[in-house]
Amino acid sequence: MGDLGEDPELRDLLLQLSPPARDKLRAVLFHDQADRDAIASRLMRYRDGLGDDWANIIDSLTMWPDARRKVVRLLGETQAESR
Repeated sequence: MGDLGEDPELRDLLLQLSPPARDKLRAVLFHDQADRDAIASRLMRYRDGLGDDWANIIDSLTMWPDARRKVVRLLGETQAESR
């Protein structure tokens, strides 16, 4: 297993999410770009600040594939660590 301490701020931020929220985010980030774009669009439709924030996070991670892979890996590690 990787070292979760390599980016403690990101790790702490991800740990603030509930385990089900971390699982859902990880699942969304595993989808291909078209699916992630569709999910972000659905979130934006609600015109809710929180939905907009999640859509922006998904869009940003889509534009930065290395960051997306890092978040997915850290989410997997936090999931394994919590078991």
